[in-house]
Amino acid sequence: MNTSDPAPQHIFKGSEMDPKSASRTEASEPTVGPALPGRAVLRIELARDAATSQEVIELLANDPNSKVKCAVAGRLDLPEHLLHGLAADPNNKVRQALAENPTCPPAVLAGLVDDPSFDVRYAVLVNPRADRYVHEMICRSSDEDIRRLLAESQSIEEDIKTTLLRDPSVAVRGGMAETTVDPQILAALVSDPEPKVRAKAALNPLTTQEQRRRLARDKAASVRWALVQSVELAEESLEELVHDRSVNVRWWLATTPQTPHRFLRILTEDKSPEVRTQARMRLGLKDGAE
Repeated sequence: MNTSDPAPQHIFKGSEMDPKSASRTEASEPTVGPALPGRAVLRIELARDAATSQEVIELLANDPNSKVKCAVAGRLDLPEHLLHGLAADPNNKVRQALAENPTCPPAVLAGLVDDPSFDVRYAVLVNPRADRYVHEMICRSSDEDIRRLLAESQSIEEDIKTTLLRDPSVAVRGGMAETTVDPQILAALVSDPEPKVRAKAALNPLTTQEQRRRLARDKAASVRWALVQSVELAEESLEELVHDRSVNVRWWLATTPQTPHRFLRILTEDKSPEVRTQARMRLGLKDGAE
């Protein structure tokens, strides 16, 4: 074939685009920014991929699919403006994913302390980056449960402990009384003016024998029976409690496995039939048996 001859027309058939088709194709393609996959599962993969560009992450942070935004919120390299934007997202799950992000800065976490969703608030509490500033904000929170959980934590700062020691909520102080390993905090809560708090302190296994003696003589029966069912007591305290004016205290004394047999025998003669029956059961005695 002579190379100077024009090529046969059928070689280009279909390879040249009709001008109208070209116009339609150009109109359907984005003119600015990268194109994103149509399937949400692929956009989620993009959001999780460490190699995805920041330009794409910017787009995915405003994705209409909340699962895509959750994946973005979990990234470890989010710029500050995206962190604040995701913290204000109307979807609870997105804000929760951000609050669970171990690189979320304290300033952003502090802004989520009073979030409408408990799951978000809890995620803030347990986030490893929740520092003293975040703890201070939690102490001011209206959420009693979150304050109580903070009070039960063993890794809070000394001044935060002191603040929670004065918390107006009985549940917060009570949670702290039952779980604290700080002798000074426990000593303060053993003397708390609220019986429910002292009852929780009575459950703490770190109380001293002197504190237990005080609690065994507490004016509130609920404190005395909480003490009886939770810790071992000195003979002196048991001598008093076996004749306690509260039937609940004597019943718990007859029930708890640490009560010595000689006190159980005293309780087999108790004026309450329920206490007598319980003491006999503990001693393996049948009704009427000695």
